[in-house]
Amino acid sequence: MVNLISIDADTSAGGIQAECLGNRVQFTVPSSLSKGSPLEVYAVNNAQTVFLTPHLAAQCGYTQKLDPWGNTIVSASLKSCFAEKQGDKEYKVAIQVKFYEFPMLSAKVLEASKSCSHTVVSREIMCETNFMEVSVRIAIPEFKEAPAKGAPTVLPNLQLWKILLYTPGEKAFDRETLQGMGYNVYISPTRLVMRSPYNMAENFFLNVDDVDMIVFKSVVLFRDRWMMAIVESTAACPTNGASVVGQMISWRFPLHLTPLMSSEVEILEVHMGIDGRRLTSEEMSTRNYSMAFTESHIVVEIPIGAPGGYYKSHAVENQYHISYTIEPMVELMWMEGQDKTTYKVLFPITTPLTPWPPQITDNTKPKQKVFEALLGYFLPDVVLLNITFGSELLAVSEAIAKGIGLEEKIFPNGSKAIALQVPFSPPYVEEKILRADRRTYFLSLVFGFIILPERASFSYSTVLEASLSDIVSPKAGGGCVEDIFNIHVKYGSTPRSQLQIKLGQVELSDEVLQEYEHNSNETHFTIVVPFLAPLVALESVQVTGVLGRIDVELYDTLNNLHVNDFSLVCPFFVKMAECFSNGTISVVIPKLESVPHLLPGELSLRDPACKPYYNEDHFAFFRFDVTTCGTTRTFDEDTMKYENEVTWKTDEPLPQTSAFQPEPEYRIFVSCVYSANSTQSMMFHVVPQIKEPEADVGKGELTVSLRLSHDMVYRLFYHDGDYPVLKFLKQPLYFEVGMNHSKDSRVAVGLENCWATLTKDRESQPKWDLIVDGCPNPKDPEQTIIHPVSEDNRVDIPDHFKRFEVKALTLREDNGIIESEDANMARRVFVHCDVVICHAKNTADGRCYKQCGTNRHQIESSSKRVRRRSSFSEEDVQHVSAGPILLI
Repeated sequence: MVNLISIDADTSAGGIQAECLGNRVQFTVPSSLSKGSPLEVYAVNNAQTVFLTPHLAAQCGYTQKLDPWGNTIVSASLKSCFAEKQGDKEYKVAIQVKFYEFPMLSAKVLEASKSCSHTVVSREIMCETNFMEVSVRIAIPEFKEAPAKGAPTVLPNLQLWKILLYTPGEKAFDRETLQGMGYNVYISPTRLVMRSPYNMAENFFLNVDDVDMIVFKSVVLFRDRWMMAIVESTAACPTNGASVVGQMISWRFPLHLTPLMSSEVEILEVHMGIDGRRLTSEEMSTRNYSMAFTESHIVVEIPIGAPGGYYKSHAVENQYHISYTIEPMVELMWMEGQDKTTYKVLFPITTPLTPWPPQITDNTKPKQKVFEALLGYFLPDVVLLNITFGSELLAVSEAIAKGIGLEEKIFPNGSKAIALQVPFSPPYVEEKILRADRRTYFLSLVFGFIILPERASFSYSTVLEASLSDIVSPKAGGGCVEDIFNIHVKYGSTPRSQLQIKLGQVELSDEVLQEYEHNSNETHFTIVVPFLAPLVALESVQVTGVLGRIDVELYDTLNNLHVNDFSLVCPFFVKMAECFSNGTISVVIPKLESVPHLLPGELSLRDPACKPYYNEDHFAFFRFDVTTCGTTRTFDEDTMKYENEVTWKTDEPLPQTSAFQPEPEYRIFVSCVYSANSTQSMMFHVVPQIKEPEADVGKGELTVSLRLSHDMVYRLFYHDGDYPVLKFLKQPLYFEVGMNHSKDSRVAVGLENCWATLTKDRESQPKWDLIVDGCPNPKDPEQTIIHPVSEDNRVDIPDHFKRFEVKALTLREDNGIIESEDANMARRVFVHCDVVICHAKNTADGRCYKQCGTNRHQIESSSKRVRRRSSFSEEDVQHVSAGPILLI
């Protein structure tokens, strides 16, 4: 079924529009008519309709293209094959457009025609986008002498004889052969029209003033029985000459077209236009076009993006690109002898493809729990086809149906963007807890696009992230009652199922919980732990009892996040030893945290044969008679005192646990006093014993000092009376920390931390770190250099000294240099260090023999490892200072 609608293109509104453009007519079929349906174009001549294939269109003088808005543009030469011609002034061109309506059951047909007036000159040459055409006037020979009196006037009967084509060599063809090859030859009583598509084999190239021209040259021979006429028809069209520099298109066009004109020509007119329409000087100025002349060229310059052109989308290796296309026109008219020639060139120019990656603007407001983003900017020929959320691909309609907000926003310049709204909820949004007080939401997106009409595809991937402080962190607490720890944990926002609880070094599994009284509900967990349980770390044993500590660690297993630590230390006032009236003594010996390698089963009384009556991994229980196991007895008036001791002796070598001494050999003294009225028991605290009879190093009389050297040689130092010392701000400072009076080669000096302050108070703010955990400040590792110390005339024991250089003490606070009222004013600076004295033989500990990394990550990691491994107390650290130093 075909619905035929005839349209007068001159007067119709909203239908096919047409206009006359010199020697061309142009039809515009709006996209609103076809609504995206396939479209076919036919040429119409009276009742005849011919489907315009690309080959036939080029042969017969038609062009067809699609603009970015989906409109179909059909142009036709007024001398096209199917145009109705009345002399050389009136022309009528008609087309028929057919498109199929869904579901392809019927076709809708529209017809349009346009009548144009055009005055031709001697020769007209046109370079269209797919063909070149030349129209030449045919002159009828005139008789200058009258025929004999009474004889009839005889006019020549000229007939086309043959056509010569130059390739540039000469070839002869008849008209039918040329027509069959794809050329077009039209002859009227007054005109010869020759038309050649660009891709014909007989055309040849010629360089004219550095511009390549494609040339179609023919000579048409007409003859009668007794005379012959020759008509030359040549067309030459440029194939290059356009260039892009920055944001400007430049088109160089030869001013002297040697294939078409002789040296004796007079150029009468030059015009510029766009899409076949001439532009006035005012229009060119408004659009920022320019046209200039050199001795050999016409130079047209057009800014990229100027009105009259359009941008086009492209997909290159799944990436979005754009180009700019414009079709400038140049028209020339020149006089050669008595003949005029008009020359028109339509020359589409497309810029190289430019990557145009989409940009996403994240407008998410986390408190509203909705991702909001704007993805742009795209040209009108880009269509969003689908979105992949994580691993699920949804068409646009499916995404909207599932509650996802999608909107296409159009901007005044014709570009557009995609507005997206996705709630913070599964399955498309992933939730993670990367910090204990903050919940982070992730939305992984892949946008799939197509470009019309070619349906090329590309995609854009991104991940949106938003954080919300809506988490109540798990928290542990507790207290001590009599001989137990009461520990409680509040879950907060973390479900119990994903919360891992560790007490001491043990994770609370179902098997472990069977050993302890515990309770849990939706918000809390509680557990009761006896002070002698393996989960408890015992710090010391005193006469009145023990000091115990329990450590609680909370870990979010789902988000792989350490969320809370808690330690509870309590004294338990319980008797660890008892003396019975029957002369029996019992004592409980706990394993202390300070002796991690102790095996309770290896403890013994003075008699090595007296082992524990009972023992487990964390304690040993002794029960013995006062007359056995090496127990001694002393008398004091009416009392008897029995004493024994529990010791640990092992033949295995023990690792060192600190820089001062190896792990101690424990002794616990137990005594019972019997009198006529009562029995008393006493248990003394652990006394550390060093295996080798060496003095305890690094304490008491050993002192250190911090001194500023005059230079890097470390020979001359500033004394207390020399301060304040004047230095320049960028001048290196050389410091030495050392033990000045010790001759003990078994000890060494270790640097913990060094920093600078503006006052003598070492705790004052601001402060600038120089050495952190024995290494240069990881935030600026090149600022401080630690120098090795060698033995010389002044230094007998290099281990007693540490040296470091501050390359340039730049005082910065809050990312800015601290300014004074006077730029030349000296600023007082004090340098402080924390120093430890170590056992020189203990190379295992990192504080005296620090291994610093070569980059920030290694330094930080090394510092963290040392911090966990070292066990220096505040008493082990000495504090030294130097200053003031006046910095200019």
